[in-house]
Amino acid sequence: VSGLAEYWLELQLPSLFWPLFWIRTLLLVVGIVAGLGGWALRAIALFTAESNFTHLVAYRKEASHVLVTHGVYSCCRHPGYLGWFLWSVSTQLVLGNPVCTLGYAAVAYKFFHDRIPDEEAFLVDFFGEEYLAYASRVPCGLPGISNLHA
Repeated sequence: VSGLAEYWLELQLPSLFWPLFWIRTLLLVVGIVAGLGGWALRAIALFTAESNFTHLVAYRKEASHVLVTHGVYSCCRHPGYLGWFLWSVSTQLVLGNPVCTLGYAAVAYKFFHDRIPDEEAFLVDFFGEEYLAYASRVPCGLPGISNLHA
């Protein structure tokens, strides 16, 4: 009902809502660009890391595991996570859902805030000083999450 009322008001009183049109258009464009950028970043991360990219955190180092530090991983330690974060939040910008945009951002941030430090602890166990040196040079990608800082 509130959506219909807002729509009707926008049709009847366009001069009152004209500034909102530009704000919504800007958020739509930002959402599309961020969504496509996030999707592309995650896809590039997947193809760069090859078999080292999985959806599950590895608890044991396999003989085939290597520390990937080239390509997008030279700019960001967790480009797949950053890409997913950007994509998921941007979907709500595109749909024009301000409450859901904030909700998605909060839930995704909490998820990565819980996951990344644990994953990085395993990476330090797996790769030792090599990973610590990498983490000192390259930022996490999502600010305020990692215990290891560039």
